[in-house]
Amino acid sequence: MKIAVAYQDGQICENFASCKCFAIYEYGEYVTDCTKVLIDSSERETQEAMAEFMKEQDVAAVIAGVMSGSAKAQLLAAGIVPVSGFCGDADTAADMLVTGQLPIEGAEGGCGGSCGSCGGCGSAEGGDCGCGCGGSCGC
Repeated sequence: MKIAVAYQDGQICENFASCKCFAIYEYGEYVTDCTKVLIDSSERETQEAMAEFMKEQDVAAVIAGVMSGSAKAQLLAAGIVPVSGFCGDADTAADMLVTGQLPIEGAEGGCGGSCGSCGGCGSAEGGDCGCGCGGSCGC
């Protein structure tokens, strides 16, 4: 299984669409049987191009801090599971996802309302911004 994580300095990059690097984790039979390759994505300037890039890398899921609804739709159309609303160590997040410890969609969303990383990405009316937090992290 391959998992891509929006990557910046060892951490989950906040925004899928503007991330310049992804870590691609390829897992074998066990979590300890994993290889990681850093891939430059700086030439991909649209969500469609980024989704196509992920499809070319043959990843099953993509983890990022924030993904718009249209970015999620592009990934889903490519057969890739979008996972957003998380921050922290990229290696740990990939391991947690592959072992079923990182929820794809939870009642509280990825950050449980405490990440504070939305940076105003919510709509003018407020509510859920699509980052996975369920609208509870200050959007």
